[in-house]
Amino acid sequence: MKNPTIIDIPVKMEKFYGKGKMLHPTTQIIEEAIRTIPTGMVATIETLCRRLAKDFETDVTCPMRTGNAIKKIVEKYVGEMVDEDLPFWRVVKNDKKVINSKAHEYCAARLEDEGFKLSYTKSGDIRIDLDPEKVYHF
Repeated sequence: MKNPTIIDIPVKMEKFYGKGKMLHPTTQIIEEAIRTIPTGMVATIETLCRRLAKDFETDVTCPMRTGNAIKKIVEKYVGEMVDEDLPFWRVVKNDKKVINSKAHEYCAARLEDEGFKLSYTKSGDIRIDLDPEKVYHF
């Protein structure tokens, strides 16, 4: 497995995160974390990033790299239908919207199959009606 990259928080991001270390996780590391999300629960990118930062003893995990990696994971797994045990559809954006990818309808359908209520925003995004108790905190 490829090791993640740990960098100094870029100067342009210090206004959001302060000074310190930032994790750029690999897709394999993200996949391992996603595997722990139980049925009936959903994780946000933010909760996932917090878990990874804690695991790798950094101040923050890059949310943009994490979100982009999740998109790649979704498209890979749906396109190849490789590992049905990886519940990638259980990761949503911090605003409770399904992650925009080529397979966002697939992810929404899987969430509905697990009993979550969904709605469409005016812009066409899919939002999950999420009880705070259903947010998985790693």
